[in-house]
Amino acid sequence: MAGFNGRQLVIDWSATTLVGVRSRTISTTNDYVDVTTDDDTGWRTLLADPGMRSVEVTVSGITSDEVLLAAIYAADVEKTALEVTLPTSLATAGSLQADFLISSFEQSGEHDGAYEFSATFMSTGEVTYTASAAV
Repeated sequence: MAGFNGRQLVIDWSATTLVGVRSRTISTTNDYVDVTTDDDTGWRTLLADPGMRSVEVTVSGITSDEVLLAAIYAADVEKTALEVTLPTSLATAGSLQADFLISSFEQSGEHDGAYEFSATFMSTGEVTYTASAAV
């Protein structure tokens, strides 16, 4: 089975691809509700529908795009929801689209190194899945 290059996982924010990204992680969570009682003979029983579902995206990298970093910082300070589509170019079964809030944003730089940033986006509201045309 062929693999994929990590660069193929592109994250778009409000129709703009995040640039300078070196590392990206997409994580989905389904928190199922435990309804186990003594009548369940010792086996855990979970409700079929999760109590809470969420998607979290973490990115980090090096960039010189001051406009994009300023927009991320402003969205963080103003607590603005961002529309994010992921992934857009990886040949997978489809893409996820949702509004996200920035839960953390960090900028750093050392005298002998590049300017670096990292951000974590947390979904708010419904997440929509769209199947790839290839499926």
